[in-house]
Amino acid sequence: MKSLKKTKIIATYGPAIANSSKVRQLADAGVNLFRVNCSHGVASDFKKAVSIIRKGTARVSFSVGILFDISGPKLRLDRFEGELPIKQGESLTLTTGDTDLEKRIIGVNHPAIIASVKKKERVFIDDGNIVLHVKKCSKDKIELEIGNDGVILPGKGINLPDSDIKIPTITKKDIKDIETACECNADFIALSFVRSGDDIIQAQQLIKKYGGDQHIIAKLEKKEAIDDIENIMLLADGVMVARGDLGVELPFEELPQLQKRIITLANCHHKPVIVATQMLESMRFAPRATRAEINDVATAVFDYVDAVMLSAETATGKYPLETVQTMAQVALQTEKFSKRNHVDVPVEHHLIRSPITHAIAKSVSSLQTEIDAKAIFAFTSSGFTARLISNLFPPQRVIALTYNKRVLTKLTLLRSVYPILVKKPSSFRLMVNRVEKVSKKFFFTQPKDKVVIAGGLPFDSNADTNFMMIHEIG
Repeated sequence: MKSLKKTKIIATYGPAIANSSKVRQLADAGVNLFRVNCSHGVASDFKKAVSIIRKGTARVSFSVGILFDISGPKLRLDRFEGELPIKQGESLTLTTGDTDLEKRIIGVNHPAIIASVKKKERVFIDDGNIVLHVKKCSKDKIELEIGNDGVILPGKGINLPDSDIKIPTITKKDIKDIETACECNADFIALSFVRSGDDIIQAQQLIKKYGGDQHIIAKLEKKEAIDDIENIMLLADGVMVARGDLGVELPFEELPQLQKRIITLANCHHKPVIVATQMLESMRFAPRATRAEINDVATAVFDYVDAVMLSAETATGKYPLETVQTMAQVALQTEKFSKRNHVDVPVEHHLIRSPITHAIAKSVSSLQTEIDAKAIFAFTSSGFTARLISNLFPPQRVIALTYNKRVLTKLTLLRSVYPILVKKPSSFRLMVNRVEKVSKKFFFTQPKDKVVIAGGLPFDSNADTNFMMIHEIG
């Protein structure tokens, strides 16, 4: 079978790859989805990015998805001129008013920053590099004690790990960006700074309002999100372990076990899970990754994530193609030696529509112990069966055959799943014929190889998967 990694790669679009030729190179190297970061730009920029991505991926072997990453409420310092050196124990004031560095007063971009904090709470600046403790609060300013030496630079981010932030998760800009995502027929919308399941419901309502059908990926980067993880997991279509802000909001030593907990929970719910942030950060400036970064990517692959994500490495880095090639090579090599220690989860613990579909998916995924099947072909109208099989971690690649173009690109995120558009079969003979043609076209199999086929009867309906068969390629 053609060598295809099971773990998907998401690359962030940006100036370093802002033409269709470079997009094509990255797709050929192993990118399965491109991320449009809505923190930088407006609707016209995002529409141009989508156009370039679609042009660059028009002739690649397998469909490539598009993910709009909605920026959420960005809490930042004023973009003042210069910088402010600080010492531990000194005082600093944050204000809704103007910055005055001589008086050690710095403005903030949102009044909710001042309104949210209380005495003795912590304020982090610049991804936690600067720690401050609140001494005194008033209506338009807070006075803080500096916890460590450093330099405060303009426009740096602010985290309030101890505070109940009085600001909506979805901002006015986010609403406009969700509308743009719907207009562009993006496949996924990643919702930043999710705090509860209610945020997912609001986003779903907005997508429906704008006539979209995008799947929502909840970015887990707030303590409140971890506290409400069960509801978020129930409501979202997938989750992202956004380790940047999450590592600031929570004690850093908790991040490894928390990442594993989230991945396990997502797998139990058959929801795709993405691991993001600084996976190959050093390759922004160097053609080779560090050993620690290689191990970080491999650990995610060993844990059976659906996708690993590149951010600045491909958006603004000097070596975007080499970065993708490195990640793809690590994924392929790691997958060769990863062995799943199955822990059966009772059917009632899964969010499934049909126990029959689950039983078939489970049988399909375990057939390797009985026959040497080279591939699994799943005919699917909604993508549901492919998702079930994917999260049961079969050793084979899952070739999802669908006649629904919108389902096609939504399957690009699922581990092991490679979607292909086919005509809807009306009989067993035509179904087998589709499998034979796809196998030969994409070199999935050799003559006499055995494959597993799963689908739903009757063929002229949208029935759940209710049969499986073993077929020998002619």
